[in-house]
Amino acid sequence: MLRLLSFLPMLWLWPIGTLGAASFAEQLAILEAQLKSDPTNTVLLFKAGDLCHDEGARDNAKAVMLAEKYLRRLLALDEKHAMGMALLGSVLTMRARDAFWPNTRLDYVKRGLNAMDAAVKLAPDDAEVRLVRALNNAKMPNFLNRDEIARNDFEWVWEKVQGQPEKYRNDLKQNAALHYGLSLHKNKRLEEAKQVWKKGIEIEPSSDLAREIRLHLK
Repeated sequence: MLRLLSFLPMLWLWPIGTLGAASFAEQLAILEAQLKSDPTNTVLLFKAGDLCHDEGARDNAKAVMLAEKYLRRLLALDEKHAMGMALLGSVLTMRARDAFWPNTRLDYVKRGLNAMDAAVKLAPDDAEVRLVRALNNAKMPNFLNRDEIARNDFEWVWEKVQGQPEKYRNDLKQNAALHYGLSLHKNKRLEEAKQVWKKGIEIEPSSDLAREIRLHLK
């Protein structure tokens, strides 16, 4: 059980926006200073939770704890913040990664999955929320039976961004292409995977994600 639950959560990072290329510590200091004077600002709380979530995905256990703190504060103020709920679910799977006891790990995983499912129920048409759940569920051990959920989410997100490409950021669209292609490839739908990957590259051929997709096409 300990080995099965030692999976890594997603390493897919959301952009923070105007904070630029500053280090994690610098970005966090800016947000904490802003929150000190405006502690109930849900936009700032989400940015702080998002920032710490992404740093936590780089195996920073302290950032994981901070992410949970900010996201819980956010949800206490806005219980229907679907993306905040999705990220909290992801954070809980990271808590599982960092926990020692197998039963504790499993408990965190289940709580994280429940939070992500709740987020999708809150915003079933939100591609970002669905992609967060898909990326996390794709990492789950087989005994949790989440593979079909991940596969369906990847397919849904890819169809969504294909239908309205102007509505979504290029990084989201290319992440959808990369991971939906991987899902197809895993299920031996090789030609379909190649077509998805080729379309994903065309979105922004010079991006890091395009380069990653090309590695799978070779």
